[in-house]
Amino acid sequence: MARKKHGFYRLCAALLGLMLLPVGAWAAQPDQAAPVLGIYTTGDMAGRVYETDPLTGVEEESGYLKVAAAMTEEREQVESALLLDSGDAVANDLASGSAADTALALRTIGYDALVPSLEEFRLGQGHRAAFFRDLTRTEGEGTPVELLSADWLDGKTGQPAAQPYQIFTRQLGGKEIRIAVVGLGTLEVPESLPAYYYSDSRFGHLDDGSGDYAWEWNHWVQPQLARENCDLVVVCCHGDLDTLEQFAAETAGIDLLVGGHGAAGTGVLRDRDGQEVPWVSGGGTALTRTDVTLSPEGKPVIGSSQLLELSDYENDMDLAQAVAPGQTTRQNKAGQRTGALSGDWSDAAADPLRQTPVADLVARAMLWTSGADGALVTNGSLGSLPERSDAGLGVRILTLRDCALLAAGDSPVVVVELTGAQLEGWLDICAGRYQVDESGQLTGGDDADFLYGMDYELYTGAQPGQRVANLTWQGQPVEAEETYRVVMEASHLEDEEFPACTVLWSAASDMQYAATGGTMASLLAAYASRNGAILPQRDSSWAVYPGTVDSPLTRLEFVELLYEAAGRPKPGADVAFVDIADSDAVVWAAESRIVSGDGKGMFLPQSLVTREQAAAMLYHYARAEGMDLTTDGGAVNSLSDRASVSGWAVTAVDFCLQNGLMEPVDGQFLPAATMTRSEARRTVEVLNTLE
Repeated sequence: MARKKHGFYRLCAALLGLMLLPVGAWAAQPDQAAPVLGIYTTGDMAGRVYETDPLTGVEEESGYLKVAAAMTEEREQVESALLLDSGDAVANDLASGSAADTALALRTIGYDALVPSLEEFRLGQGHRAAFFRDLTRTEGEGTPVELLSADWLDGKTGQPAAQPYQIFTRQLGGKEIRIAVVGLGTLEVPESLPAYYYSDSRFGHLDDGSGDYAWEWNHWVQPQLARENCDLVVVCCHGDLDTLEQFAAETAGIDLLVGGHGAAGTGVLRDRDGQEVPWVSGGGTALTRTDVTLSPEGKPVIGSSQLLELSDYENDMDLAQAVAPGQTTRQNKAGQRTGALSGDWSDAAADPLRQTPVADLVARAMLWTSGADGALVTNGSLGSLPERSDAGLGVRILTLRDCALLAAGDSPVVVVELTGAQLEGWLDICAGRYQVDESGQLTGGDDADFLYGMDYELYTGAQPGQRVANLTWQGQPVEAEETYRVVMEASHLEDEEFPACTVLWSAASDMQYAATGGTMASLLAAYASRNGAILPQRDSSWAVYPGTVDSPLTRLEFVELLYEAAGRPKPGADVAFVDIADSDAVVWAAESRIVSGDGKGMFLPQSLVTREQAAAMLYHYARAEGMDLTTDGGAVNSLSDRASVSGWAVTAVDFCLQNGLMEPVDGQFLPAATMTRSEARRTVEVLNTLE
């Protein structure tokens, strides 16, 4: 099997150790290493069983192919092994259909048990039954995988629908060790899925009125295990760390706790008797290893746990070849048409610093499918349209793969109720997630949200609580006490800074979207399939600025305002001035003869724009747009500081005054004064009304 870091590092370490041995030590008999039994776990693997994601084409860094390679190596290091998966092993996405290959992978790798959880039941009754049959059948490739669940019951009889636990025997130091593995992982199913998906099942015993994993253990599982002669008890409880901590605090008699949701990790919790309980969670990125050794008295003892990062391993190519036909089938499904894009989508790349057609499209899809008032979208969850040969034909086919690339978030979408004050407070926090570099340019923002369906501006240089300006909904100011329905990814609810709120609807539990996880991509695919050829469209606007609302603008910022007003046309060149790069706005302005620089090849982007400079840019913009430039000189000649206006700006100042783009201040134009952001924004708004 191909391996990467671990095998190489161990070989180097062994050679180095031999080289450093003292003279004469070569003949010494080495101490025998203590025998080790390894308990290995994974969880939240989400059907990652191929070399690349069939939807996006991205290489899988932490899939079952890596687990196969890791376990081949690990089984050479321990006397015996026990391999468990704590659930959410399958995928339910736009190109669903990997359950059979997931079962093949688990059998081929040699998993001993799977504890089914939410995603296994999202398959629906028929596909779930087929997946479980593939796992547990005694014939065929690989070895059978036990299905363990103490809280999944038959809907008619109330009897266990799977084995609640299994006693596995393993050899360790010449002794037979009995390990009880208990499965708990389905209590969230009724809260997360439509009843159609589990009408044949019940979750939790009737007396478990609170739907509590600890109740299931204390009142049902542990009394049965007490009659078994077990050396160790391992409980797979598919929950996040908070769930595991609560579970441990209310139970006793558990030697190792295996979690599900959340990031990979290891640690120690306290049970109700104050005893330490080690916990592990693979988090979809790691294989956990927990060592079991024998005490001097010959009793098995739980030792240290570690995370083996799956990205450190190469793929197991034998397994990759076995599942290759399934990958091809899913890739073909990912290429299926779901809709069409019409018009110009050439500027369709995601950009956390500005509003883009991609951001508008995904947010509109979320609003359309949910009926919410506004959509909160995290910039980092958006992607770009890949280059395709049909992009210049007027209508571009939108595939399922495109939807997955454009709306890359993997969290279910929910609708929550927030007050205007909560919305403004959250946007204020998001404004703080941008930075300003040494040149005064905005950076970052991938972890910030934009709010679609409402108009507003963010000012990153303002004090906390003062970063949001002009927040309106349907043309009216957003009222602090008014409530609004907001659609967003459920992952927001895990952010400690996000305001407390009530969930009104979840796409993951809606019959229309449940089968594909209720993600943004799921909603986008539905929107595209029902709305014909989709044109770039903007129903609301937002912008992020450095500084404060009343701070003066730089020359670069003023040009960027004009560039936005022009619709962000693509310039023909890459650079126009020696002192600024990577600015389409400045190149466009130079090509359109809106700006000419200082005559020495410099644009001076961070210099504050003066009122007469702004007037000249507005005048040249109007000329480039073919507007009427007629002036009679009356407005500029009436100014008391007419003599202070530079000769090159006289006509431009007169044009701006006559058309209301700029206004005198006490009869003066103040040509050398600067413009505030609010003044510039109003000026551009008036400019957009001129013909």
